[in-house]
Amino acid sequence: MKIVLDTNCFIYAEDPEAPSHDALQEILRAHKDGQIKLSVSRHTLFELQKKPDAASARAEMLPILPYWPIGTWGEQVGTWSQLEGTWDDARRNDEIQEELKRLAKAGNDIRDRGALLDGLLANADAFVTCDKQLVGSGPAARIYERFGMRILTPSEIADELRKQKT
Repeated sequence: MKIVLDTNCFIYAEDPEAPSHDALQEILRAHKDGQIKLSVSRHTLFELQKKPDAASARAEMLPILPYWPIGTWGEQVGTWSQLEGTWDDARRNDEIQEELKRLAKAGNDIRDRGALLDGLLANADAFVTCDKQLVGSGPAARIYERFGMRILTPSEIADELRKQKT
């Protein structure tokens, strides 16, 4: 199973007091054991690198998804050499991220949508986040129905991993 982790997952994985810390530790062990494949978006790396710490270091060790541009020039997080696709792809991607904005609850930002789009275009099975704007039953169901990508909490993925072991 190919899983993309959102920014908050890396932060909470390093915070023993975070509610999702234990679930994220299970996810990281499953990756280490080869049960799942974790990857990271340049959008997530951009956010984490604003404050280099253990969370950003952990993210930098994972494979980086292809970077598909969205938004305005000022909202880009990669270099020209890191970009995937054509100008037509960029227009399509921007339309998709605007649709994701509508499907999710208010309060999601372009970095979340960018990481989700990168995962979607990389054929990831799931995007894991603690952002309630994305994982609430309404937004997650709407995004899955439209794009076929599951949006799950760390606890939901950890539960699935435990069930696979039994």
